[in-house]
Amino acid sequence: MIWARAGARVCVRLSAPRVARLFRLFFLVLVVVSLVLHERSAQALADPRVVWKAIETRHFRISYVDGAGPAAAHVAEVAEAIHERLSPSLGWEPFEKVEIAITDGTDSANGLTGIVPYNEIQLFMTAPDDLSPLGDVDDWYLALLTHEYTHTLHIDQIRGLPALYNKVLGKTAAPNQVQPRWFIEGLATYMESARTSGGRLRSATWNMFMRADVLENNLAPLDVFSSTPRRWPQGNIVYLYGSFFLQWLAETYGEKALRAIIDDYGRQVVPFGFNRSVRRATGKTYEELYPEWVASLRSRFGKQVDAVRKKGLREGRRITYRGGNAEHPVWVPANGFSDYAGELVYFREDLHSTAGLYGVHLERDASGAAKPAEGSAELLVRTSDASTASFAPDGSLVFESVAVSNRLYNFSDLFRLPAGVTSTGGLEDARERLTTGMRARSPAVSPDGRRVVFSTQTRGTATMQLGDLGPEGITNIRPLVASAPQEQVFHAEWSPDNRHVAYSVWRHGGYRDIRYVDVLAGTYVDITSDRAIDSGPSFTADGRWLLFHSDRTKIVNVFAWETKTGRLVQVTNVLGGAYQPAVSPDGKTLAYVGYTKDGFDLYAMPFAPDSAPLAEPYIDDRPLAPPPPPKLSLTPKPYSPLHTLRPRRYSLQTTPGNYGQRLAVGTDGSDIAGHHAFIASLAVEVERPTLQFDVGYTYGRLPFDVSWRGYRSITPRGGYGVGPEKQVWAQEALGIDTAVSIPLSRAFESHSIGFSYSASRIDGELPIPGGKLDPYETPTVPVRGLIGALNVGWSYSTAQRFAMAVGPEKGFSTSANVSYTNPWLASDYTGFAASANHAMYFLMPWLRHHSVALHGSLGTSGGTFPGKGPFFVGGFVDFPVVDMVRNVLIQGGVLLRGYAPVALVGRSNALFNAEYRFPIVDVDRGLSTLPVFLQRISGAAFVDYGSAFNELETAKFKTGVGGELAFDTTLAHVVGFIFRLGYARGLASGGLDKLYFVAAVPY
Repeated sequence: MIWARAGARVCVRLSAPRVARLFRLFFLVLVVVSLVLHERSAQALADPRVVWKAIETRHFRISYVDGAGPAAAHVAEVAEAIHERLSPSLGWEPFEKVEIAITDGTDSANGLTGIVPYNEIQLFMTAPDDLSPLGDVDDWYLALLTHEYTHTLHIDQIRGLPALYNKVLGKTAAPNQVQPRWFIEGLATYMESARTSGGRLRSATWNMFMRADVLENNLAPLDVFSSTPRRWPQGNIVYLYGSFFLQWLAETYGEKALRAIIDDYGRQVVPFGFNRSVRRATGKTYEELYPEWVASLRSRFGKQVDAVRKKGLREGRRITYRGGNAEHPVWVPANGFSDYAGELVYFREDLHSTAGLYGVHLERDASGAAKPAEGSAELLVRTSDASTASFAPDGSLVFESVAVSNRLYNFSDLFRLPAGVTSTGGLEDARERLTTGMRARSPAVSPDGRRVVFSTQTRGTATMQLGDLGPEGITNIRPLVASAPQEQVFHAEWSPDNRHVAYSVWRHGGYRDIRYVDVLAGTYVDITSDRAIDSGPSFTADGRWLLFHSDRTKIVNVFAWETKTGRLVQVTNVLGGAYQPAVSPDGKTLAYVGYTKDGFDLYAMPFAPDSAPLAEPYIDDRPLAPPPPPKLSLTPKPYSPLHTLRPRRYSLQTTPGNYGQRLAVGTDGSDIAGHHAFIASLAVEVERPTLQFDVGYTYGRLPFDVSWRGYRSITPRGGYGVGPEKQVWAQEALGIDTAVSIPLSRAFESHSIGFSYSASRIDGELPIPGGKLDPYETPTVPVRGLIGALNVGWSYSTAQRFAMAVGPEKGFSTSANVSYTNPWLASDYTGFAASANHAMYFLMPWLRHHSVALHGSLGTSGGTFPGKGPFFVGGFVDFPVVDMVRNVLIQGGVLLRGYAPVALVGRSNALFNAEYRFPIVDVDRGLSTLPVFLQRISGAAFVDYGSAFNELETAKFKTGVGGELAFDTTLAHVVGFIFRLGYARGLASGGLDKLYFVAAVPY
């Protein structure tokens, strides 16, 4: 034992052998994990075998994955043309080149824009799917980049004092970024339509969303779409309402009003003064403009509805009432799911329950029309994302579902189920995977069961494929019809004669038509060829009619094409929309997907095409597409991360610290391809001006994610020394952490394992009290020395949480962590600490979204692992509300409520929690455009039971009971908090009658 006089400094130095052991172990961990994972697929973007390249234009630098060169060149040319159109319109030109990254790692159509610390745009190469309103485009990259570059020119407008602030500290403040999201996304959605001949504001589906809200008196107030409500269409509401509102604003006051709002708000030092900016531009606030806009919507859609009614409504009867997303109805054959033979199967994602293929029983009224059988819907096949199903002659089912490929990508693939077998996606699931990583969608099995057609997508081009289907799976895969670059194909169907295939194809110029392929002859004809959006083809059982949906009447309706004569008739004439028609095998009933304010559902009506009117000629009233951009001379170069990795911004912060006020400066950075990221901060405290630092780096070009961290911190620790008054010790920690994270997830299962190594030197000064000391008293000495520990973490979860649920309602989650220290790990100590958590969730059958959550955790430690005890149990920590919000102080839900935050401490612990959770009311309201929004109030009753102890025989287990109200809240338009107002009572010694208000998430 080493002891020093007052004021003396005691330290433990790293000897040469210790340093050698430290570095030897660090590299050993990396090498072992590298050998385990060296076979990881080259498709992974983090894999060093994936080559990145870059090209530059006057205003843009485009980085892209290998194989995306043609698309990157097209994006470069389109980007420069968009800049020439948008920059004058929005009155801004960026000071530096805008960074664009083109990736192909998802089957979702999307893009992302970042402004801080530099202007960047991420473009996903996948085009929109069959029902997406994003699909109304004359060029997918033109529409996508117009939208994202509008964000850049909008939010990058930083003037006045914010611009001066950024001159000093780098690009940190962007006032336009804290406008309501309906303005940000609405402006970009408006521009994607105003500056192209497509866009969502021309989409019949997009107009249907708004028309349904108008007709069904479901218009969202200003406060609702100024945040993110739970009501349908949820996150899409800011795009929908924002685009229509700003379109009206531009038509009423001119686009100069939009520029004035952006310019004014970009100068604001105090955020959230939205009405001030719009009043300066128009003379009115948003509250005053809102009723005028609503009146214009009622007039606009009222005229459209009157025109439809004059022609006579031909609508089906609604047979499901779930809302949300519904797609691809299919009639079940006699040898399919026996309980649903002759009935319907469709994809359902209703925001309340597991997504997948559901069966629906139909009943008939006196006229023979279908109506729903109450409570008949049943989950038959669980899927991830929207799914298309096709039955083979033997009753087996081929369908698509998103699945994990190469431990990294979530791509669509094809699966098969034996006849009549249900599939819930569990560990013992009977589904057979037919493709892996092919990005296969929309399967259609031939009538003889020997072939299957499906679409595949890669590098932005989709192709319809034909494969042989047998017991061994799909073989001999070849293109049914070769696709030109960037062409898209959707939803194929076989004709009953086993010879023809129909599918929807998007071609350059914005043409979206039905293609009719003679598989035997290898020829095809496009039965439509215009700017209408035609999709969802299906045949009648006798092959006489080919049905599809089309927006050629400005409202999506079902049309039927007579295969022998070429006659085209309009089957439906609806007020909402009619999509993806499917005629029953007896030819009497037409099922289709319709729409209400609650979302998509199934409809059914008698099928009588011979009495349907001839389709009216299509009138193309769209503006001409923008001219092709000029060709550029582009030279690909190797990708360099330095353009975007370098530090570009710095933060200055002063907060209360452990030794008076804490002053800190920090910076961070990452490259646009995600290969490198770093963070660094330096800090001093006024009363103890010793430099503290925290530096971290993550490398993403290995078959796994690797991170490093180095730090120095000073923390006061009390209760040490000799004498009646223990001393406060300034503990100094100097250390490094390394971590390796390995994803192992599969469909419906989140799974990962991580390894880390940490080494820290604990040192510091311990003052000795003056006066006479008791020679017989044993001093309390703090931990000093070198602590090296190897840590292993594992987690696995099947938990399901739905959009409208209070918390997880099905499945379970489990995790375990082990830390071990030993002299071989460059440590002065030997010991271990281990913990495990397990939670289970049960949906109650009596009321919607009432659930029970059970949780248990165990932990133990041994040896000379540093510290009094690594485990403790107790209640919430009380933080001031201002600090909770300002610093986003969100606590976990695993606690022993009714006791002090650290009620018991020991080398082991055991804790058990049970909660009954239930919704109370969906509020979905805020305060006009102010950044405060309350989504929902829910409740919970709980029982907590646990202890922390050194020996189980002496453990003092304590019980806490109580109840909580949870307030799901959004602040600053984007930051979500769950505030919990609760009462807890501890039933054992040390228990409290505690009323608390905290920000915390449920376990």
